[in-house]
Amino acid sequence: MKLTGKIKRILYDKEGFMIALLEDGTKISGNCLVTDTEALKGQEVALEGAWEEHPKFGPQFSFTSLEIAGSELYFYLTKVVKGVGRKLVGRLIAHYGEEELLRILDEEPQKLLEFKGIKEKKLSQITQSWRSYREIRQLAMFLAPYKIGQSIVGEIYRTFAGREDLIDLIRRNPYVITQVKGVGFKRADEMARSMGIDPRSPFRIEAAVEYLIRQISEQQGSSAVAKEDLFARLRDELQMEGEDTLIESVVADMIAKERLEEIDGHLAHAFYYRAEKEIYRFFKERVQSRLEPIVDDIDAFIAEEERRIGFRLGEEQKRAVRLLNEGVTAMALVGYAGTGKSTSAKMMLKLLQMRYKEEAIVTTALSGIAAQRIHDTTGFRSATIQSLLVAHREQDTLPYDVVLLDEASMVNSQIFYQLIGKLKEDAVFLIVGDDGQLPPIGAGNTLSDIIRYELLPFVKLTRIYRQNEEQAITLVADAIRRAQLPDYRREYADFRFVDLTIPDFHALRRRMNDEEKKELRENHNRRILERIESEAVAHILEARESLAAKDVRAYLTRLQIITPMRGGVLGTENLNRRLQRLYNPKARHGVEKGPYTYALYDKVVHIKNENMSSWSPESFKKNLDPVNQRIFNGMIGLIFRMDPDEEECLVYYPNEDLVVRYGYEMLGEYLTLAYALTIHKTQGMEYDTVIIPMSYSHYVMHNTKLLYTAITRAKRMCVIVGETPAFEGACRRIDTTRRTTVLQLLASAENQESINGISS
Repeated sequence: MKLTGKIKRILYDKEGFMIALLEDGTKISGNCLVTDTEALKGQEVALEGAWEEHPKFGPQFSFTSLEIAGSELYFYLTKVVKGVGRKLVGRLIAHYGEEELLRILDEEPQKLLEFKGIKEKKLSQITQSWRSYREIRQLAMFLAPYKIGQSIVGEIYRTFAGREDLIDLIRRNPYVITQVKGVGFKRADEMARSMGIDPRSPFRIEAAVEYLIRQISEQQGSSAVAKEDLFARLRDELQMEGEDTLIESVVADMIAKERLEEIDGHLAHAFYYRAEKEIYRFFKERVQSRLEPIVDDIDAFIAEEERRIGFRLGEEQKRAVRLLNEGVTAMALVGYAGTGKSTSAKMMLKLLQMRYKEEAIVTTALSGIAAQRIHDTTGFRSATIQSLLVAHREQDTLPYDVVLLDEASMVNSQIFYQLIGKLKEDAVFLIVGDDGQLPPIGAGNTLSDIIRYELLPFVKLTRIYRQNEEQAITLVADAIRRAQLPDYRREYADFRFVDLTIPDFHALRRRMNDEEKKELRENHNRRILERIESEAVAHILEARESLAAKDVRAYLTRLQIITPMRGGVLGTENLNRRLQRLYNPKARHGVEKGPYTYALYDKVVHIKNENMSSWSPESFKKNLDPVNQRIFNGMIGLIFRMDPDEEECLVYYPNEDLVVRYGYEMLGEYLTLAYALTIHKTQGMEYDTVIIPMSYSHYVMHNTKLLYTAITRAKRMCVIVGETPAFEGACRRIDTTRRTTVLQLLASAENQESINGISS
């Protein structure tokens, strides 16, 4: 059956499946090959499909094909391909005709430079965008019969960027798409089976092995998995009971080809194994490496520095400075919030300055905010790990004699490996972190492994320092870290608990059915939300004053709402929509994408590690060409320009000092609102004021590490709003999740060898 109409509104869009409303009120639904479905608004379309009755949304036309009515070339050049306006496209088609213009775009794009209004920069945008569009469209058409959604098609295209034989590659081995984020083994397996791949194919088993190990690494943070556990999961994933011999044969072949490594009854992907084995080798070498003492009388040096800064170091802090003076070339300084890590680190760098020039010393951290903070506290040059690596990518080593890594608990083994791989052979490496915080996102747990297995000399700071009795953030956080209930009801200068416990909650629950309990919970969460908004208003007004004064960093860090989950009344999605109205009430040039509208001066966070077109502020002001640079998950920025004609926005990241360009189609996929963030997203960050909702709705996410990490994000004030039982339960619930890492296995194996050597 055929249907035509003009699309009025996109109601839903996820992974290429969309539900839309035509101007005559008809609902349509189906998989669409247009990457940016918002481009279809106002467009006349021709559909083929059939009418269906949806149990919730009523009758709708389910289409199997969607074609653009009128000039398809005009639609794609004006709506999909970036860099061309409607008037220019109209003149191009009128001058060349559609067929000739298509040929020119594919074969002779330089010819368009003859046309008024097109220069080299514009032509580069047009041809790159057109080429990507054509390739993605071909890929999408190939994958459409296998129900692979449009956003996944885009991910597949980006993962295998530059491969001209991509369709042939997938046809030969469909399981290669399990390398793509968002594509599970089951989806790839369904596609492969429909292509006729033998269920006992080694391709299939290898793909399942690699997928499961990668999933365990990404979701659990383990870089190695027990062999018997992996085999159990493989049997379940492959539905191959009784085929252990075949599975073992394939795994043995992968080990022989060094795609997997076996260590002490565990299997690790070669990617993770090589990184952590190199980290282990680095630690072993550094433990054996010693320099001459920096000063003859270290206690005299400490006393002089204490007089200069007007502060006396504790014994633990002095021990760290003394250890460094003994000539260690790598060591760890570990301490909980408020134990004086920054003061100790500053004095340690001052000691090193007795031997090295200031320009030979650099501090670094994973996030821009953390890098800025260590610069502010020590006074030494600082940069993010990524910017250091990018700035010196043409050199074998970083040009520094001293490198201090801060917030080391955030750094997974891959990034740690990249950093140590660029150190000079004789560079002094200081590792500073808090092992009470959440472990890193990604595989590995390097800081905790250093402490647990004493892989490097380290000093642990435990004494908490406070300027006065009215400061409680560090004391509250420390009690929670130890799974103890803090004295949280007192009035403090920097901590407040707003009690919104439901009166007689357990008695009420006994009298209610499930629907009534759900309604009670939702209503109460709305009450918590309203109080959060009330608490936030004064801080938001101050933040807006900072923005008016063009202090972008202060605007972004004045206040942060931190919540454990994304969904629900108190999840990030709903909180962001509500807070956006307070932060940006006169939002201009709004673009709807997914659950949000993105507008000028919105606070946003980058959510996917990706190479992006970016500038330094200076090169942007000079209108120089952008460079491709890695932009990291968790970077916080401000939308400072929206360009409806080019359909793109520009975001300034003050801590990284970068300007990054996003096409409207990238909103939601690479960028999202940041007025409210999950606790994991705020690792390594610091904000003047933090507000945390505390509800039984989030109970599954509550534990001591999460709460400790959230509270210690606050620099001046932490406000917790919610239910006493939920808070007290979180304070006592210890996170029992343990990571298994290659580093642990290597250290354990060596320790066992030493014991065996002694006993024999």
